[in-house]
Amino acid sequence: MTSASDLSGEVTGPVLSRFSRLLLVLLTMATVTVLGPVDDAHAQDLSAADKNLIVNVKLAGLWEMPAGMWAQERGKSKRTREVGRALMIDHGRLDTATHAIADRFGIALPNEPSDQQSAWLGEMQGARDDSEFDRIFANRLRYAHGVLFPIIAQVRAGTRNDVVRDYATTANQAVLRHMTLLESTGVIDQSLMPEAPVPQSNSANAAMDVGFGEFALGLVLAVVIGGGLFYGLRTLRSKNTRTRKRAAGAEPDLVPSAPGEINV
Repeated sequence: MTSASDLSGEVTGPVLSRFSRLLLVLLTMATVTVLGPVDDAHAQDLSAADKNLIVNVKLAGLWEMPAGMWAQERGKSKRTREVGRALMIDHGRLDTATHAIADRFGIALPNEPSDQQSAWLGEMQGARDDSEFDRIFANRLRYAHGVLFPIIAQVRAGTRNDVVRDYATTANQAVLRHMTLLESTGVIDQSLMPEAPVPQSNSANAAMDVGFGEFALGLVLAVVIGGGLFYGLRTLRSKNTRTRKRAAGAEPDLVPSAPGEINV
């Protein structure tokens, strides 16, 4: 014979199971609210900025490697010759990486420097003496690296593709090293450096505020939902315990046996 406590357990079991499933669903929703959807960076196509970076790095190599070779041959100062050699070697390695990533994503690369870059090479060739060559070499390359540097930084900060991010990291390190080397020649005219971009701190801070606000809201939501469900589950279990106790107290006492009868 099924007792009242057994019936109570049979009813409460499915209720607790449904309650647990509801708890899991709501907590999952809260987690997605806090962390956002998961995205596969490898499956993303390259953006226009990603492709533009790869092409610009290739263009840089097309004129900076010849300039580095000329610096080794014509540089008046020892430092200019050393810097020219370092730039030529680094751009040779970077060029290999550029062709590898371009082949992987089907990007067409230029095979000649731009008109501006060709004009800079012409200035170096037309230098009146080796001292003038040193100044033209250092200042033209320092300017070009200063223009390319923020382009690399923006792609490094915003690309959705892991391969491009690694490539941008390598290019960023190379360009920073080259700017430092060119500045070490001692002939850089700072008035010829590219202008720094206009800061956009207000919009950046606003974006950070919005992002933090969404995160805080999601976190509070998760805590409230989790706490409410925990309290509800605890209350339901307490009610189930009291029901079992009442059911046990309501069971009839055994009827005393008549003489010669055996209670089972």
